[in-house]
Amino acid sequence: MKTGWIITGIAAAAVIGGVAVYHHYQAAAAVAPKVHTAIVKKGTLTVHVYATGNVQANRTVDIKCQAGGEIISLPLGNGNPDAQIQIGDLVKKGQVILKVDPTLEQQALDIAKENLKQAQYTYQIAKLTYQIAQANLITSRNTDEANLLSAQAQVKNDQLNVRRDATLLKENLTAQQTYDTDYTTLVRDQQAERLAEVQIEQLKQQALQVQLQRYNVKLDQVAVAKAEFGVSQANTNLGYCRVPAPFTGYVANVDVQQGQVIASATNNVGGGTTVMALVDTSHIYVNATINESDINHVKIGEKVEITAAGAPGIVFPGRVVLIAPESIQDQTAGGTNPSTSNIVTFQSKIEVLGKQKQLLKPGMTANVDIFADKLPNVLYIPLQAVVIQNGQDTVTVVDSNGKQQVKNVTLGERNDLDWQVLQGLKPGQKVVIHIGNVSSMWTPDWLRH
Repeated sequence: MKTGWIITGIAAAAVIGGVAVYHHYQAAAAVAPKVHTAIVKKGTLTVHVYATGNVQANRTVDIKCQAGGEIISLPLGNGNPDAQIQIGDLVKKGQVILKVDPTLEQQALDIAKENLKQAQYTYQIAKLTYQIAQANLITSRNTDEANLLSAQAQVKNDQLNVRRDATLLKENLTAQQTYDTDYTTLVRDQQAERLAEVQIEQLKQQALQVQLQRYNVKLDQVAVAKAEFGVSQANTNLGYCRVPAPFTGYVANVDVQQGQVIASATNNVGGGTTVMALVDTSHIYVNATINESDINHVKIGEKVEITAAGAPGIVFPGRVVLIAPESIQDQTAGGTNPSTSNIVTFQSKIEVLGKQKQLLKPGMTANVDIFADKLPNVLYIPLQAVVIQNGQDTVTVVDSNGKQQVKNVTLGERNDLDWQVLQGLKPGQKVVIHIGNVSSMWTPDWLRH
């Protein structure tokens, strides 16, 4: 009796166990993972380059005042004389942003004008003196030349008289006294001739005096030019008492206040006193560093997408405008032997475009996604299709019958979605996508172990 119960129990247990096994496999079949596949495509693959950088404005300029004196106004330009420029204010190009007491510079201008008048008068006097000296030289030359000619003629006449008297004296036709008188006259007139010649020689000295006077005119002319420059410089210095904004921008810093006395540029080796900093945000850029392995993919003019933690949810368009021709090396992570861990990067400049670009403030950190090379007519597959097995890149190919086969592949360039296949696959083949598989190439390293 007991034996029958035991057999019956065993049979029942077997039946129950069989039913449990059946339902287990049914459940397993019900939860079996679905195989996701993708087609091996042939076409254009766009390569992305990712980098991080800092936002910067078009330019940031320290505005200096070259005049010296007391600051009497820092006008805001809104019509309120009591309003003072503050950090963050927008100023327009040409707007006066600072005024210095012009009293000293105005006095210097008045003195310079008086100096100019004096120099001009001196110059006119020198010109008149030169003209008088020229006229005197001409008169003296004409007079002395005439005197010389007259003396020479008189000497010739005297010589004829003496020779005639000597002939008549030999024939006793004239008196000795007549001869002596004519001879004395000859000697006297010869002396007069020599004096006339001396006067002619003195004309050379007078001519030199005229030339000297001409140089005095030129010196006084230079003095007038210097005085004119002094007036111009004084006018310029007076203009320095009003500082206009060189461009439209935002005030980043104000270094002075009303009532403060500042030094002029002539007393300041820095070329004047810095009064504020002005930021030009008409253009916004991102200075980003690009790894040496990616730099050859990046070209000037390529499109960029920019994101920043300071502007969440916004993707800013941009373009590459500059790539440094020479690399920079970061040795900050090298420890005691930085040469073993150098990071070689290239500086790039990316202009932020779009109406929302002003949301990116200078100094923010930004991430850039550069649409770099376009590889036409290449094979590519999703990143999730690649699995590393024994250090080899592999994919699982599914044939028309649903049979799966693992194949080794050689990969090329990639972006954030697809990977170029150099060898191992053909267009149109199906490959398994390993969604959630920790061995997939797209899975972070820390999840694979």
